[in-house]
Amino acid sequence: MELSVLERLLILNLNTLPATGSIVTLKVKQQLLNDVGFSERELKDYNIRQKGENVQWSPDAPLSDIEIGEQGKKLLIDAMEKSESLTENYLFLYDRLKA
Repeated sequence: MELSVLERLLILNLNTLPATGSIVTLKVKQQLLNDVGFSERELKDYNIRQKGENVQWSPDAPLSDIEIGEQGKKLLIDAMEKSESLTENYLFLYDRLKA
């Protein structure tokens, strides 16, 4: 799945991903966050930086092809559906995951 820097940040900041659960659930979550996270090279290449509470990056940062399996998608969809504090930025990501 091709994800933008913003979509990757949204996933990484999704606070309703399970903190407890079965070993399978926690392994899926761990793999998902590792895959979606940024390498040091990407941080440099995309000029990702935090200024106060805002994260900024290069507007020409490319999409990244990140494999999200069915269990990872389910985990993300469930987490978004449980959240009471999502912003509109999550709508496009949610719709793409549900497709």
